[in-house]
Formats: sequence, C-alpha cells, structure tokens
Amino acid sequence: MGINGNGKRNGWTYNEKSVKRNVEKNHYVKTVRKKLMEKKLKNKFQK
Repeated sequence: MGINGNGKRNGWTYNEKSVKRNVEKNHYVKTVRKKLMEKKLKNKFQK
C-alpha cells in the first residue's frame, strides 16, 4: 500500500459495497448461480 501524488492512499479500499460488487461480477459465482437457477426451474416445471 502506497501513497499517490495527491496524498491519497492506494491499495485496500474494500468496503461492503465494493466487495459485493466484485462478488457479483465474479465469473465463477455467475456460473454457479446460473446452474442453480436452471436446476430450480427444471424441478419446478417437472412437478
């Protein structure tokens, strides 16, 4: 973690919102959610 020319820190700028945003954009999370949704819909329509 260092300091930029303007005196502000760069590095670990994690807050609840940014972590959630990173998780939502994560490719692995997207694929798992998609598979779960497909499975849920499949089970719903089979009944």
